[in-house]
Amino acid sequence: IADELPNDLVGAGFNSAIAPLLMEKYLLIADAVLDRVIRPGQVKLAWRAGQLDALLAGKSDPGKPDGAERLSSGALQLSAPLPAPVEGTYTIKIHAGSERLGKEPLRLAVRVGTQVIGEIKVTAGMKNPATYTLSARLPAGRAPIAFIVVNPQLTSEEVAEASKPPPVRSGAPGVPPVKPAAPPAKAPTAQARVLWIDHIDITGPPAAAPTEVQSRIFGADLDQPANKREAAGRIAERFARRAYRRPPTKEELAVLLTVFDLADRQDEVFSESIKLMLKGVLVSPQFLYLAADASRGAPGEIVRIDDRQFAARISYLLWATMPDDELSALADQGKLHEPAVMVGQLRRLIADARARAFFTGFSAQWLGLDRLTTMPIDEKRFPQFDAELRRLMFEEAAQLFEYVLREDHSLFELLDADFTFLNGPLARLYGLENEVKGAQFRRVALNDLNRGGILTLPAVLAVTSLPTRTSPVKRGRFVLESILGQPTPTPPMNVPSLDQQNVPANAALNLRQRAERHRLDPACAGCHQLMDPLGFGLENFDSLGRWRERDDTGLPVDAGGELPGHIAFHEPRQLKTIISARRDEVARALTRQLLSFVLCRSLEGYDEVVVDDLVCANQRDGFRLQSLLVAVLTSYPVVNRRLP
Repeated sequence: IADELPNDLVGAGFNSAIAPLLMEKYLLIADAVLDRVIRPGQVKLAWRAGQLDALLAGKSDPGKPDGAERLSSGALQLSAPLPAPVEGTYTIKIHAGSERLGKEPLRLAVRVGTQVIGEIKVTAGMKNPATYTLSARLPAGRAPIAFIVVNPQLTSEEVAEASKPPPVRSGAPGVPPVKPAAPPAKAPTAQARVLWIDHIDITGPPAAAPTEVQSRIFGADLDQPANKREAAGRIAERFARRAYRRPPTKEELAVLLTVFDLADRQDEVFSESIKLMLKGVLVSPQFLYLAADASRGAPGEIVRIDDRQFAARISYLLWATMPDDELSALADQGKLHEPAVMVGQLRRLIADARARAFFTGFSAQWLGLDRLTTMPIDEKRFPQFDAELRRLMFEEAAQLFEYVLREDHSLFELLDADFTFLNGPLARLYGLENEVKGAQFRRVALNDLNRGGILTLPAVLAVTSLPTRTSPVKRGRFVLESILGQPTPTPPMNVPSLDQQNVPANAALNLRQRAERHRLDPACAGCHQLMDPLGFGLENFDSLGRWRERDDTGLPVDAGGELPGHIAFHEPRQLKTIISARRDEVARALTRQLLSFVLCRSLEGYDEVVVDDLVCANQRDGFRLQSLLVAVLTSYPVVNRRLP
């Protein structure tokens, strides 16, 4: 289902905006979801005489109570929509009789759409009607069904025969002759045949067994109840409570029942009428948006968000789904805003396996791993970089981040961890294929100090490379922007990239030498003096994160560099130590990105005051990652809002 959604627009560096096309897709997706989880019930239609009058006249007749017979003469066509939720055999039963005029009985054709599916000869009399059965295989869909008298008029020969008076029968000895029966008070014309109908029943193929989700949604009303509208109200209230993350209002329930009535009046089976009503829930703003309570406060006033909205916000941030029963119950009780309860619930949500969604939503974008599955690669140079290896790389990064977050370790363990999580295939990138075997991931100690942490993760090294080679520029920019929070300016125009500088003077130069020549341009020197040393400090790792001593040209890798302040390093482990030592910058960069992600917007002036307070508090707390996330989610701009 999710594959049918267009990509979100990117706001403030994260996917936090809704594309217009997304709204259109929600209608189609709501249909697809409901078709999967709700199986149609069995069609059972029953049209009684009073309803047949309504079908014939196009409107109901309040003077004729339902249940009285339908007497018709001459031409007749009854039609109504027939909802066929599934393809199969449909059985039509007509309880009818006719006045026998002429030799030929009255013939009643049944047509669905433009196709006549059968014909019935009504031979039973009006005083002793019979039930006539017709079965036909129909496709799924809504089509008009019509009942048409084929021979409404008698032929001239039949009229002449019908006009003859019946012979006088002689009675038994001593008994007077039997007189002919008197004609009815309102007899039809002699040329018209008479049809008497009591009711029409239509039954569809047996219903399929309901799905597990359908059973949960319908509850005790799974079988078609006697009072369908009351049952629909119960289903709507339960479903909307979960979908809207709060109890629905009376007005909202009235709207949903109006949708149910729309389908029910068209003789849809109960499950199909419920499906249309639930579609109304799935495309409503109350479901698609985390709508705030607009009933409290004056325009422009800053108010605290209510407990139910806070429950929805943290649940979707951490789990990417609706609040569970425990969180919803606390919100309904008005206890979630209590500091101890709030923090306890946040830590419970983080400890849950569903918190993987937070890595996918925030951390993967922070590290650029949302591009991992689609980034282009030279398949001839890196044939092993297939979809499975990309998945394993992503899993390693996720497990490392989740471990530090769940165990509430220092966020700097993300930079200098002496362990990682590997399985057999991924261990080959580390040269540990003899130590780690099998498909199961497990924690592995890293004895090489050049390894460990997000800077040397194969996934991060891959997304900061080019399709054919490593990219010190991309890797250096990643460290500056994502780890240290230092934005880099836009590259100047009309300056070719290193790969495009294929002049004879550069032919014998390796990547570092070309970069040094590139920095001779004054327009490029400012940025590259910061980015290039950071990127070349990771040059011992190729595009897949494998250690190497020589670069693509066969020359020894030079991973040394010097940062502003005459801070020199010669290998990746020294670079990691230098970056980890810049604690305030690293903590502040991560805090700003967390707050921006949670608020779904770029940070503004007064937000920086909040960031300062969060960083100071986190420093006193030992820079613990889980504590930082909890502090962000309970910060002033997150739990309050300004009324429009």
